[in-house]
Amino acid sequence: MGSSSTGHNGVGVPPAGLRAWKKARTRTTISDVATGLFMRDSFEQVTVAQIAAAAEVSVKTVFNYFPSKEDLFFDRADDVIGALADAIVERPAGETIVGALHRLLADRRVPFDASGWRALRDPEAYEGFRRYLETEERSPALRTRRLVISELWTARLAQLIAHQLGLPAGDPRATTLATMVIAAMTLRARTLAAAMMARLSARTVEKRVRAVVDEAFERLAVAFADVDLPREADAAARSAP
Repeated sequence: MGSSSTGHNGVGVPPAGLRAWKKARTRTTISDVATGLFMRDSFEQVTVAQIAAAAEVSVKTVFNYFPSKEDLFFDRADDVIGALADAIVERPAGETIVGALHRLLADRRVPFDASGWRALRDPEAYEGFRRYLETEERSPALRTRRLVISELWTARLAQLIAHQLGLPAGDPRATTLATMVIAAMTLRARTLAAAMMARLSARTVEKRVRAVVDEAFERLAVAFADVDLPREADAAARSAP
């Protein structure tokens, strides 16, 4: 592509917007290249220098975008917690936080993908996703990193839940609910990975994940019914864009 500041739709892009777009594109390219190498050669075998060379950037550039090698693999971690937050904040009147998360995690293969489970019906997409999960399953470093990410998700979720329910910051009820939601997500992830490793049909994979999510969140709904009250209509209206 040339240096013109005209976007793909023919509309002029301000220099600041173009810079942001180029940075986002570079970040995505580096991550995609890294993930492809990890899936081909294993996470432990691939070096950052190899990733930089394949992406045609410097090692310094890689670390400018990703603080660690593990972050290259988990580049959508912020999108996951962002999707959870959106489900909570945008839940309609009459719905609880647990109910909103239940629906999100049952209806979607990954929280940030609004297309749901449709991708698994495509054999090529199925295999690509299976190989991605297999890469993590075979890497002690990636499995350890997921634990760290889960801790970060728990802290952010606890803060949001407390705010949404009008509880004091650090309230143990919000912290406990957040911790149990992330634990349920961990079980969900393990169920999904096991089904994909066994190469079960797309329909069976979805069915098994939904069963685990239903069991966990139906029990959470009962356990936190005294705290996680259905959203009132005026609160939902205030959060509407």
